[in-house]
Amino acid sequence: MAGKLEYFIKDERIIKDLLAPKSKLIMVLGGADTGKTTLVEGLADFLAKKKAVGIVDTDLGQSHLGLPTTIGWGKVQKQFTDWQSVAVEDFYFTGAFSPIGSLLPAVTGTKLMTDSALSACNKVIVDTTGLIAEPAGRVLKQYKIDALSPDIILALERSQELGHILGIISAMKTPKIYRLPVPEGVEAKSIQQRSQYRFDRLKAYFTGSHTLEALCDTVGVRFSRDPLKFTPEDLKGRIISFRNEKNADISLGMIVDVDAKERKLTIRTPLSKDTKFSTVVIGTVQFESKKKS
Repeated sequence: MAGKLEYFIKDERIIKDLLAPKSKLIMVLGGADTGKTTLVEGLADFLAKKKAVGIVDTDLGQSHLGLPTTIGWGKVQKQFTDWQSVAVEDFYFTGAFSPIGSLLPAVTGTKLMTDSALSACNKVIVDTTGLIAEPAGRVLKQYKIDALSPDIILALERSQELGHILGIISAMKTPKIYRLPVPEGVEAKSIQQRSQYRFDRLKAYFTGSHTLEALCDTVGVRFSRDPLKFTPEDLKGRIISFRNEKNADISLGMIVDVDAKERKLTIRTPLSKDTKFSTVVIGTVQFESKKKS
C-alpha cells in the first residue's frame, strides 16, 4: 500500500477486503472537497496492479471521464497515471451539470455505466458527486446504493456528516461501510474554479467541430427534463446528445440554430456527418462558447 492510498487508508483489514475477489463494486462517498477523486486515483492505481479496474465517474459537473453533463466510465490497467490516459469506454448523457433536478437521469446513468463496467472488469470503483445535503443528497445516494448494491462503501466525512445517508443501512450485512476521516490539506475548489473547468472542457470539445442538421420529423427528440418550445430562445445553446439505434449516446452537440417552420436543428458537433443517429436528447444546460467576465 503506497502512494495516494496511504493518506486515506491505514487499516490493513480494509485493504484485505478491497482485494478480496468478492469485493467487485466499491463506491466512494463524501461531500465536496473531501478528496474523493484523489482516493479513487490511489485506489485504482493500487488495484490495477492485480487486474484491470473500471472507474465510473458520476460527477456531472466536474467529470474526468467524459464531458460535463455526462456519466462515463473507463478502464485502468497496471497503473493509474492521470485521467487523460484513461479512455472513455462509454458514457450516458444526463443533460445537467448537477443532479439537483435531474436525480432520475443521474441514478439511471450511474446504473447503466456501472453495469457496463462490471461486464468488462473484475473490480469497479464508483466515484460519486459531492451532493450530500438534505433532501436531494440523501435521496440520490441512497437510491444509488439501492440500484448498484455495492460490496464496499468508502465514506469520507467530517464529523459524521454522512450519518443521514448511511445510518439506515449500517445494520445491513452488505455493503461493508468504512468511514474514513478527510485528510488534512485537501484543497477546496471555488464556484468560479468549478465553472471555469466546465467551460474549458466543453470549449475544447467543440473547438474545430462542424455543424450538421437534424430534421425533427425524421429523428426522435426527447428532453432530459421539461419539454421546451421549438424556438431559438428556448433551444439555442442547449447541449444535446446524439443516440444511435440502440439508444446509446455516441456524441455531444450544441444547438446553434433553430428553424421552427421546418422543425430543423443545426447542431455543432465533432460527430462525423456520415454517422447515423436515431435520437437527439436535449439537455437543460445552455452553453456560450465565449465566457462572460
